[in-house]
Amino acid sequence: MIIHTLVFSFSDSMPEAERNQFFAEMDDVILKSGLAEKIDHKPHLRLPDDDYAPVFVSSAIAEISVQDLPTLQKLTVWPQLNEFREKWQAKYPYKVIWTNHERLTV
Repeated sequence: MIIHTLVFSFSDSMPEAERNQFFAEMDDVILKSGLAEKIDHKPHLRLPDDDYAPVFVSSAIAEISVQDLPTLQKLTVWPQLNEFREKWQAKYPYKVIWTNHERLTV
């Protein structure tokens, strides 16, 4: 099992309803690919010192579970996922960082 963890930073101009729509569409696109086993996302719980984050202040985190790295590679180049990315980057440009890892045991 491989976990693809994404940390998003959305503009303050993106309304909460649009963020909810972003994640609803992301869930739908990824699960319809048949390549992901699970997906979940949660909003970032902000603290005052987040303003000093060296990269960006996060807005939300998402985790996608896939069988293995070759499956994740197929997902990352899946055309519908690229269409989703292009649509939302054009509408509300956002920043994202990610890491691929085995399930953590915390």
